[in-house]
Amino acid sequence: MLCALSVASAVPANAQGYDELPPDLEERAQRIYSGVMCPQCAGQTIDESNAPIADAMREAIRTQLRSGATDDAIMDSLVQSYGEGILASPPTRGFSLLAWLVPPLVLLLGAAAVAFAIRNMSRRPVAEASPMAAAGGATGAASDAPLPFDLVDRELGEDSRTEER
Repeated sequence: MLCALSVASAVPANAQGYDELPPDLEERAQRIYSGVMCPQCAGQTIDESNAPIADAMREAIRTQLRSGATDDAIMDSLVQSYGEGILASPPTRGFSLLAWLVPPLVLLLGAAAVAFAIRNMSRRPVAEASPMAAAGGATGAASDAPLPFDLVDRELGEDSRTEER
């Protein structure tokens, strides 16, 4: 009985502390929460965090939304208070622009390097690919031995050396 009374009295107290926003403001609030990092928690947004500071930040955002502030104005006030490190994604200006440009450039350069390597490997004659031929010790018997890639090519029906024999 005592347990039921304590649970029943706790529910209304928690329910009174939280007043819902209209659906459009709630959607904006959620978008802002997911774009702001918790200053106390490592790698969590205030949407994910249960820290007291995250609760206070969420309540401050809700208050600003109720007073008619724009999303940009709210984000600017958070950046003024906590610095640019509070943003979940780096800004797209200044030195932080490198965080947006470098990864795609590295991927493009890597893809170009792989394509270049594949093109060069496919153009190399079979005699050059033999380690014996590269050492200058190629004899008739050694050059006729199938290379590992020759076996694959023969299975695929693409081996030019086995078709000539």
